[in-house]
Amino acid sequence: MRKNKGFTLIELMIVVAIIAILAAIAIPNFLKFVGKTRRSEVKYNLEAIYKAEISWFGEYNTFESNFTTIRWKPAGTIYFYTFSVGAATEGLAIGSNPMPGAATPSATTSGFSAYGWGNIDSDGIIDVWHINDRKILSVDVDDLS
Repeated sequence: MRKNKGFTLIELMIVVAIIAILAAIAIPNFLKFVGKTRRSEVKYNLEAIYKAEISWFGEYNTFESNFTTIRWKPAGTIYFYTFSVGAATEGLAIGSNPMPGAATPSATTSGFSAYGWGNIDSDGIIDVWHINDRKILSVDVDDLS
């Protein structure tokens, strides 16, 4: 007698169903992880803006609204965010990444507020972060929730 070797159709369908269930669990978690990783761009650059502003204030006793003046330039390539403190912007062009209503960047003699915003997961919600002269880094609009 000859014995058949191989998988039955039912066994193959069970394997496909198990893979589909695992993918349904893993893909959303992966996308959330990618979004959190993209946020490191805004946190890193806003903290760098804070350090540049504090350094400028220590020298000139005022905060400045120009990135060139405070000698801040983003490290590497900006992929998702636009940064602003007052009238100065850096990163993605305002035309492709318009400033949300939640952002009010400013720099005066007594304080500053720098903003970073961008769409990190390609939906209609813009992720908005800011840091101020007291080094309070906070999210104004959460794109990942």
